[in-house]
Amino acid sequence: MKTAFLSALGAMGRRHLQGLVRAGFSVTAYDINDGLEETVKKELIAADLSADRVTFTSAIPGGNFDVAIFAETTVNRLQNFKQFLGHGKAARILLEKPISADPDEVRDFHAVALANGVAGMTQVNFVRRHWPHLHRLAALCAQEDRFSVTLNGGAIGLGCMGIHYLDTFLALTGDEVPEVTWSELSTTRVASGRGAQFTDFGGDFVLSGPRARLLASLEAGSSANVLMTVRGSHFLALVDYTDMTMKVSARKSGSAMPNYRYGADYALEEEGAFSIPAMHVLSHDWSLGLIEMPGLAQAVMTHDLLDRILQAGGARPPYQYT
Repeated sequence: MKTAFLSALGAMGRRHLQGLVRAGFSVTAYDINDGLEETVKKELIAADLSADRVTFTSAIPGGNFDVAIFAETTVNRLQNFKQFLGHGKAARILLEKPISADPDEVRDFHAVALANGVAGMTQVNFVRRHWPHLHRLAALCAQEDRFSVTLNGGAIGLGCMGIHYLDTFLALTGDEVPEVTWSELSTTRVASGRGAQFTDFGGDFVLSGPRARLLASLEAGSSANVLMTVRGSHFLALVDYTDMTMKVSARKSGSAMPNYRYGADYALEEEGAFSIPAMHVLSHDWSLGLIEMPGLAQAVMTHDLLDRILQAGGARPPYQYT
């Protein structure tokens, strides 16, 4: 039977657990908190899954596993990662994002993985790369010499959720690393539902790369959800993350309209909702090797971009997001 180690049984960890059990793994589950076993069992039974596939442990185990997933808060993740690799190993490893709120620890993850020979099999859960609408937008952007992306919304938290949007931008560019040309953080912080010890950032910033620019306004004092636009020479896409809908318009092929007749000869190519794979489905597919997430080295670059945005806006690490 395939074996898995799961570190942490919070909301995200339990989603991963369902995917692992559904994929046929025998799971050793660790969490620093007591009293989660009944919750886990009830949720598995409600999902028509066997709770007998899960063994609960109060200590990080040794031994070899087929896969390992680390889903704890950023405070404990590096410590747990080190401890696991000190007496265990897995053929595939997935780290939740952000992997740490401390840029030094982010780099330590890579060093630890290299020292233990697992850098090549360690990936980071930038799940949006498997959202179908991103593939469609990436195909449009691949045909452009230059394009621009805007983000406009409220208190998503640049560390917790904003890093997903940074990774989305990088995916659209083909992972060209941009410069941070301007950053101004919100005067207030973003509270966290995971405890008063965690806070996050809002802010406005501009990123400029070889082919693309990102203009973002994500205000910590706003409750608005995020709208994203992607504009090429002759197309415009609008993504509404409130109801998960996308609208794509493009100029008709062969049109000779001058650019100052903006919007003329455009046709609606796509409009409507896009589906999002559930996290347990992606965990299932990842654990079986059916999909890949960004590798650790690539994810470190995304974390470095976040750090550069925050430092350009006046913040200094270590931060307190999770």
